[in-house]
Amino acid sequence: MRTIGTRIETPTATIELVEPRLVEQRFHRDAEFNGKEFERNRKARWRLTQREAHALLIILDAGSEVHPPAMNDDHFRADSEVRMILALAIVAPSVALNTATKFYFRYHAQAFEARVFEEEEEARTWLIGMLERT
Repeated sequence: MRTIGTRIETPTATIELVEPRLVEQRFHRDAEFNGKEFERNRKARWRLTQREAHALLIILDAGSEVHPPAMNDDHFRADSEVRMILALAIVAPSVALNTATKFYFRYHAQAFEARVFEEEEEARTWLIGMLERT
């Protein structure tokens, strides 16, 4: 996909505005999953979108490990409270990441629809469909 906005690199992810109202966040394989880094990524997304509501596609690296302590906090609370995210698709390509991510969203309900996928294309198709409804 082409980038239409600024790309922001954080220590844990590459974040791009790939279409109007669609942000793609690719986590690096060695990303640390903690509150400080999640907050840094949130601020980068808000900067890219100029605080406009958007759909978010998060792609986890298949080689990333599950970080159980990261599951304890609702990292999307700020986005949910101000209705910044319209819909969220997460690509979790390994069984462990997929299972952990699904568990996370069962435990931390959001004001937006969130789905977990194994394949990037399926996630992107669903997310674009969600954008077309808004």
